[in-house]
Amino acid sequence: MTIYYSADTHFRHYGVIEKDNRPFASLEEMENSIISHWNRHVRPRDTVWFLGDFALGNVKDTAEILERLNGRKHLVAGNHDDKVRKLPGWETSQDYAEIHDGQDFVILHHYAQRTWRDLQRGAFHLFGHSHGWLAPQCRSIDVGTMCWGYRPVTLAEIKKRLDGLRLLERESNNDAAAHRNGIGES
Repeated sequence: MTIYYSADTHFRHYGVIEKDNRPFASLEEMENSIISHWNRHVRPRDTVWFLGDFALGNVKDTAEILERLNGRKHLVAGNHDDKVRKLPGWETSQDYAEIHDGQDFVILHHYAQRTWRDLQRGAFHLFGHSHGWLAPQCRSIDVGTMCWGYRPVTLAEIKKRLDGLRLLERESNNDAAAHRNGIGES
């Protein structure tokens, strides 16, 4: 069983294609592509933490899309999820979550944060909302669908990207310096 993360699919949202410059000719093409990519990676018994802005539009259409997606789905609600959060396809729905993914502690929120619980102890912070406009920093990164090839992503993939940007190495050095200086201990 694998844990995946995603955000900002914006199903049923006609304007998001132009807003994000998404590479789709129509809403139908975007939705079918995202669903196909999702189901190609996520198996039915996998877990997906979705970090907000799942869909706009009517609840019936949104419920049908949610049913088509593989995995045990948990919603961390975004600013467009008032109606979506009540759908029966979510195992849980909340505004914020803290989980363990293997040995890693992960903070999940729709919105990016400058600091988060256990940052100095190596915790990760995953978010959506920014549609790829915010660069990753420390162990914090946007898991929006447009940032990851229109599919959910694993923490191992996230770590690989952060490591490739040398953010994990830099953070380890910063953590050690902060510890030596007594910063961040509480």
